[in-house]
Amino acid sequence: MRDFAIVKSIDGQKIEVVSLISDACLACNNIHCAKDGKSFHVLNKKNLPLQENNIIRIGFPRVLNGILGLISLLIPIASSVLGFLMTPYFAQKFEFTVTPSTEACMVGIFFVISALVVFVISRTDIHLKQPEVLQVM
Repeated sequence: MRDFAIVKSIDGQKIEVVSLISDACLACNNIHCAKDGKSFHVLNKKNLPLQENNIIRIGFPRVLNGILGLISLLIPIASSVLGFLMTPYFAQKFEFTVTPSTEACMVGIFFVISALVVFVISRTDIHLKQPEVLQVM
């Protein structure tokens, strides 16, 4: 995540910002736009000088983005392997014959389910870490 936001209030280490909708908002002088999103808090780990109504760039550290990207790639792959390994168990439990096509179907089913889980989790408002101020514009 690397977005632009407007600083709404500063209360010590608590910095409340509102995300800008698009790059067109950067050129707009209307600070109280009706298109503003929901406000949230960010961290100022770099101790940048901030004032209310500053436009800032916010985001997560690159290392965290890399780790999350790797996890979102490895979970569906590992789940596909698990689907392949679990095919004999499901074949015994639901009484069907293990063939290459049933193995392929199980791999596909496990992949799609895990990919959907990763997709749903990534689209929720649950964040493991607060975004931080990267730059003052």
